[in-house]
Amino acid sequence: MPVNGSFNYAYSTQRENDYREGVLASGFYGVSYITATISYGWNSGFSNLSQTVQIRDSNNNAVASGSGSGLSGSFTISAYLNPTSTYYFWGSASSFGGAIFAYAQGYGTVAWTAYYPPQINQFTASPNPQTSGTDGIPNYNTTLNWSTSNAFQVTLTSSAGESWDVTGITSKNITNLSQSTAGSNSPSTRTYTLTASQGGVSATSSIIVQAYNDNTPSNSWTTSFTNLDPNLEIPKLLGTLSGIDMITKVSCPTSGVFFANGANGSYANPQYFSNGQNVYIKMTSLPFNTDVSGVTGDFGKTNTKTVSVTVGSSSAFNVSYVTRKPRISEDFDYDGQVGSPFEDIDFIDNTPTSTLVTQTLNMDNIEIPMEIKGDNPDLEIKINNGSWQSIREI
Repeated sequence: MPVNGSFNYAYSTQRENDYREGVLASGFYGVSYITATISYGWNSGFSNLSQTVQIRDSNNNAVASGSGSGLSGSFTISAYLNPTSTYYFWGSASSFGGAIFAYAQGYGTVAWTAYYPPQINQFTASPNPQTSGTDGIPNYNTTLNWSTSNAFQVTLTSSAGESWDVTGITSKNITNLSQSTAGSNSPSTRTYTLTASQGGVSATSSIIVQAYNDNTPSNSWTTSFTNLDPNLEIPKLLGTLSGIDMITKVSCPTSGVFFANGANGSYANPQYFSNGQNVYIKMTSLPFNTDVSGVTGDFGKTNTKTVSVTVGSSSAFNVSYVTRKPRISEDFDYDGQVGSPFEDIDFIDNTPTSTLVTQTLNMDNIEIPMEIKGDNPDLEIKINNGSWQSIREI
């Protein structure tokens, strides 16, 4: 803030054709700009009266000067000063006239306003560094705060070529911090410079804001897991996360899919990871595929479950759990027959009917329900001690 002051001066009585000079006030220091209005007068008049007031430096050099003539009047002087130098007010009065033994006394008042150098008391950024937090979302924000003294104008610039007039305010929210790149430009940096000015004097302060906001991984992923048993919740390693410099979210829109940083870790969806951590996925494999159409041989068809996974800002990719092919053929590994026909069929006086019954066969090869067919229309089977029932003919 400016400081105001004033002082009076007077010259001793002088006659016509006389000249007086001297220091009016001395010893002001630390001022960057000063303006002064001088109101002068004489107690009697000659034909030619004048007064001069100057601001001089310690080497007696005038840095500002003003004059007025006549019995009374006013004039203004001003100057930008070096705050590290000392200055003083100097004045002179001259009286030239034709009257011998006439005397006059000059006097005046100097009303001055001094401005002290602008100062930047504080200049901070928060947060700095910007680490993008724990929600997995890249953040490009920071808030700049400052306080200044003795400043007429305050400007803010950035190393990206931006400029703002921030006179009268003490903070600015930045929303466009630069993008970091893990491994080559991490953290990213941007410099902000605050300039407080007063006339020709300025004070500056700079701050470098760092940002970690790269959540686009550079590693590859394992996306297909085959030959899985059915109906099992199985953890599988997708890969090791790399190429990021912030907490990164891994998610899947399908229910029943979870992620962790270890096979036996704490699973969740979404889950959050740091650079260098393993990313495990866990979901339940599908049951065996019961579609055997067009299948020949001992095994049926696989059954594939595919889900979409998103890691950070990279594009989503598919992950597949492939349930293995079920065994669909049975090895008929029984020893023979039981319950043979009568020993001598010729002694039976009714029309004989011969029945052959095989030993029990355990169906221990097939892995899905399969139809039993035979090449004789008279074949019947009994399952788990149930009733006999016909089967289709091949």
